[in-house]
Amino acid sequence: MVSLVTGASGFVGSHLVAELLGEEGESVRALVRRTESAIELPGAEVRSGDVRDSAFVQDAMQGVDVVYHCAAAAGPTSSPREAYDIALTGTRNVLEGLRRAGRGRAVLLTGLIVLGARHLDAATEDLPYRRTGDPASDVKIEIEQMAWEYEQRHGVDVTVLRPGLIYGPRDRRNLPQMIRALRRGGFAYIRSRSNVMPIVYISDMVQAMRLAARTPAARGRAYHITDGSHTSIGEFIDCLAGLLGCPPPRKELPFVVPYLGCLLFELLAALHLYHGRAPISRTTLNYLGYSRVIDITRARRELGYEPRVSYRDGLPLALKGIERNEAEG
Repeated sequence: MVSLVTGASGFVGSHLVAELLGEEGESVRALVRRTESAIELPGAEVRSGDVRDSAFVQDAMQGVDVVYHCAAAAGPTSSPREAYDIALTGTRNVLEGLRRAGRGRAVLLTGLIVLGARHLDAATEDLPYRRTGDPASDVKIEIEQMAWEYEQRHGVDVTVLRPGLIYGPRDRRNLPQMIRALRRGGFAYIRSRSNVMPIVYISDMVQAMRLAARTPAARGRAYHITDGSHTSIGEFIDCLAGLLGCPPPRKELPFVVPYLGCLLFELLAALHLYHGRAPISRTTLNYLGYSRVIDITRARRELGYEPRVSYRDGLPLALKGIERNEAEG
C-alpha cells in the first residue's frame, strides 16, 4: 500500500505519517512545503513543493493507493487569500490527479463549520450546508462540493471527514492559543461556558482517517469525527487551567463584543493599518461562540470508528507535548 500525505510536516499530517510508518507493508510518500521539514519525517519518502503546483502534485501521485490531504496554510505569515488558495487549489490538484490516474482514494479533511455558525443539537451529516461569510470557513463547503462533483461526474473515489477541534502533541494553533490566554488571565467565554465543544484527540483523528482509507463503503460519504462526548468548553478549559496551575476563568462575553472586534481588525488589515494577529479570528469566534452537539453514529456504524481518548486523558498528553515543543524552541 502506497500512501501519500500532503501537509506531512503539520500537526495532523506528522501524526498520520508516524502511524502509517508503523504499519507493516505501508510505504509513505510525504509532501512538505519546505525542504527543512524533511528531517521531521524519518522513514518517509519526502518530496518538497507546493500543493498549488499541479505538475508537482501529479508527479507525486504516481502509483499512489490513497491520498490523505492534510495540507493547509497555517501561522501568522499566511494571508487569508493564500489560505483560501492553498485549500481550494490544493484540493483540486489532488482530485484531478486521481481522475487522471484512474485509481486511488482521497481522504479529505474539512470541518463541522460547513454546517454553519449556529447552535447544533445531535447534528448529522444530512444537515444542509450553511455559509458563515468567513472565507476561511466557507472554503470548506467549496471543497466538499468539488469533491462530490469529481466523485459523481468523474468517478473519483473520495471520502470527506469533518473533525471537531483536534488537539494533541505538536498542536501549534488551537491549544497553544488557549494556553497563552489562560496564562495571561485573558481568557473569556463567548456567550456561555456551557457551550458544547466538539473535540477529538489526535490519535482518534488518525484512527478515523485510516478507517476512511480502507473502508470500501466510505466512497462518496462524509463523516463527523469527534470524541462522541458532550463536553462543554467550561469543562475543557477548567481541566486545562488546572493542569497549568492557572485560576479557572469565569468571564463570559456577549457574542457581539468579540464579533465587532473581529470586523474592526479585518478592516484595519484590509486598509494595511494593522499587520499583526488579531486577538481572535472570525473562524475561531464562529467555532467557540456556539453550542454544537454532534452525532457520530454514521462514522461508528460505517467505518467502525470508536473514539478512545477523553479530554481528561488527552489534555495531559497534549500539554506535555506542547511544552516539549516550546522547550526545543
